[in-house]
Amino acid sequence: MSRSSFWYDNVGPTMAAARTGFAMLVAVAAAAPLTGCRRSLPPPSTNAATEAGSTENPDAGARSPEVSTYDLDADLRSRVGAAKGLWGPDTHVGTVANTFVIVAADRKVVLVQAVSLAARALDALFHDRFRLRPDRAVTVTLWSTAAGYDAYCSKRVGSACGDDLGVYIVRTSEILVNVAPGLTTLTHEIVHPIVQHDFPLAPKWLDEGLASLFEAPVFPSPGEIHGVPNWRMPSLAAALARSDERSRPRLEALFGMSDDTFLNGDRLLHYAMARALCEWLDERNELWPFYQAWRDAGSGDPDGLLAFQSVVHETPAQANGEWARWVVGRSRGYRR
Repeated sequence: MSRSSFWYDNVGPTMAAARTGFAMLVAVAAAAPLTGCRRSLPPPSTNAATEAGSTENPDAGARSPEVSTYDLDADLRSRVGAAKGLWGPDTHVGTVANTFVIVAADRKVVLVQAVSLAARALDALFHDRFRLRPDRAVTVTLWSTAAGYDAYCSKRVGSACGDDLGVYIVRTSEILVNVAPGLTTLTHEIVHPIVQHDFPLAPKWLDEGLASLFEAPVFPSPGEIHGVPNWRMPSLAAALARSDERSRPRLEALFGMSDDTFLNGDRLLHYAMARALCEWLDERNELWPFYQAWRDAGSGDPDGLLAFQSVVHETPAQANGEWARWVVGRSRGYRR
């Protein structure tokens, strides 16, 4: 399955404060939904150790088919050095899971909280959930203001990222995040490079459903992570309550949905559907068995229907009614 060079994500514009200190970081998005887009980059650089983050060369740090070996430690050092060269020698930088280089682009970003959240999320995500870690380092740059974030996006991408609070640049293994509304856009974005490597055939709707689930994460115990309802749920419930039954979203519509349709159709509704499916399955302890069965089937189950039926024991069409009732019920308990 082809991937575009940019994955732009529409993460909610505000996140509620964390519970009981940042050791129990829980965020709930609390405002209107946002939109995004995807763009392409020119062919990547042939030097995989080139400084990531340089605005002079948008493909610095990109992988190349001509590079036969990859030195993770060298790449990590290069990315740390590039960050300090770009943002100043006193820039706060932390490395998580020997893969993610977390960078505070300005001093108002509390790096220790970001590192703690990323470490806790990654520990849980790789605890009987995902199998493979990203195959190269990932730079994650955080801004405390939309102005700083958009200014860098304009230089790096060619235009301001606007309402998109997070951007994952595939070719250069970079994540850009505006943390002004809330820190947990970070936990959304770090899912993308993991899915990219762990399940390269995953469709956009599954990738974004998983990522969106963790834009409002809870950590009930070490090694555990779940998502709680956020601003996406009420809009989906409203769509399910439409008077015209034929216009109501149906669960089976996700299966086989192309990436182009997911992104360029009713995008906000599609994101809400994908997230709600993941949350529903997770509540039933079926999300990861479903994901793993689909991943392990490879090209033998292109739409995920066999994996879904093997875990849920119903087709998506048969499960639609129960899922829709669950969405409506959960939306009643959601408070912005």
